[in-house]
Amino acid sequence: MSILDLTLIIPALNEASIILGNVDELAEWMDKNQSNVSYEMLVIDDGSTDGMGELLDEASITRKWLKVVHHSRNMGRGSGVRSGFDHSSGQYIICLDADLSYSPDHIPMLLEPLLMGEADITLASAHHPEGNIINVPYQRKFLSKWGNWLLGQGFGGNFYTVTCIVRGFTREVVESLELVNEGKELHLEIIQKALLMGYRIKEIPSTLHWRDRKRGQNKNRKLIPEIAIFKMRKIVLSHLIFNYITNPGILLLIPILSLLAVIFTGVVMLFASFFTKLGVEGNTFLQVLRQTLLDGQLTFTVVLFAFITLMVFIVFYFLSSQSKRYFDETYTLLMRINKRIKHIEHQRDNID
Repeated sequence: MSILDLTLIIPALNEASIILGNVDELAEWMDKNQSNVSYEMLVIDDGSTDGMGELLDEASITRKWLKVVHHSRNMGRGSGVRSGFDHSSGQYIICLDADLSYSPDHIPMLLEPLLMGEADITLASAHHPEGNIINVPYQRKFLSKWGNWLLGQGFGGNFYTVTCIVRGFTREVVESLELVNEGKELHLEIIQKALLMGYRIKEIPSTLHWRDRKRGQNKNRKLIPEIAIFKMRKIVLSHLIFNYITNPGILLLIPILSLLAVIFTGVVMLFASFFTKLGVEGNTFLQVLRQTLLDGQLTFTVVLFAFITLMVFIVFYFLSSQSKRYFDETYTLLMRINKRIKHIEHQRDNID
């Protein structure tokens, strides 16, 4: 492989205890295994308060491949990745996590499809059938696996892992996508907008290995139970909201089907009662109807309430689908216009 410009982006927050060891480990791995690749390592200090930023600034004096970008306050993982994109100069970009839960061995795995023109974005996927997860608490692993499955349905069920930060990008993708999310929803936003723009995304079977199992534990264990879904409640809620926006049918399907089941069951019970009474000699049609409604008053009320609620959910589904379609069309149009403007500006600069 010829010389290649590569940027390694590492968003980090309060990782003073491990950051220098990990960036040096990465650099040593690159020098040993990718010696023909020119690279820069860009660490985004997302408002750390443990002195991590100062350590990195001092280290960058002697490590010419190390660059540091500081946020004045904690702005979220999405902002960290976006800052990395803005300050990167490599032809290809790979995002990594600060604790190296995905080892440096993933770098060529993510890079190769980009180099070969097989993909524009590569995703490290521990939940892929050929992937692996090591030393992660069962609750966390279970929640992550099925959460990613549900979120993946919003993209047609074509991906096993959609929330991982470890990814590879071409320069074209980084410069083309207009991203706005500041939190972890950015990972979903990237996939959503990349698919709209027709970019090719490829999942790479990967190994997630927590080096320190205690890093994910709650320091206030006595006050708050160590329950994964409780600890991750904000992330879960924000991801579900994003999933509803991208594909409203996924979240609305369950309540709609449940309400249909309630209505069907109630109607069957009312009809069964009606025909049973109708078979009794001497009963007229109106008498049977009246008696059925009186005896099944509760059932009728439940069916009526379920029907009204079903109509509300259907309206939500229709409005959400229309909103999504409007967003998709608008974003695609704006990105095409933006791409055309950049092309014209590039031509003008060449003429000048």
